[in-house]
Amino acid sequence: MIRSINGTRNSAEDIYHMLKEDILTLKLKPGQMISENEIASTYNVSRTPIKTAFMRLKGENYIDIVPQRGTFVTPMDLKYIKDAIYMRSVLETDILESIMTSDDAQNIISMLEDNLNQQQVMIDSGDAKPKAFFGLDNNFHQISFEAVGRIEMWNIIQYCQVFYTRFRMLDSLATSRYKQLCLEHELILQAIKSKDKAKLKTAVFDHLHGALYLLSDKIENEYRGYFIQ
Repeated sequence: MIRSINGTRNSAEDIYHMLKEDILTLKLKPGQMISENEIASTYNVSRTPIKTAFMRLKGENYIDIVPQRGTFVTPMDLKYIKDAIYMRSVLETDILESIMTSDDAQNIISMLEDNLNQQQVMIDSGDAKPKAFFGLDNNFHQISFEAVGRIEMWNIIQYCQVFYTRFRMLDSLATSRYKQLCLEHELILQAIKSKDKAKLKTAVFDHLHGALYLLSDKIENEYRGYFIQ
């Protein structure tokens, strides 16, 4: 099936974004070999824009180009992922604590409640999908950064998450634990409302580290090939 954006002929920019999306959503799996010829056929273009897109993806660490072997989706780096989780845990706890004393606290809480309601509606409908729920999950956290004037910090975190974003998507695909994630968000929100810093720290830690514990066996076995050994 030929893929395109809005039915128009694909540019190198279009192909870059579609391939990046496929990598982040694990349609293209970590360690999977991808071929210029196959991609050119899929997008109905010459190999020139494919090469351009590949070089950009390589520069951002989404793919590895190995001479005489081929092009591969980069495997995930578990140490990097653990460091990213630690960084987010520290930063996000500080961000959320600042909401407790913010003059705009009630408005921020209302936005978080609205996001939680959307999560619950999606779950109750029985139509929760990894990509859609991931979007709401991500937005729940982004709201807090943006509300306290730290959106650039959030953008930096997102830019550095070539491994961690895929790990979170793997969590969604492997466990479908949408109700649990929604509950964890609710515990974070309750801690903010009660201005309980100790509970907040625990809730954020448990939420961000949960996938590491739940997927530990699968990482060693079923998904071993997804990670740098």
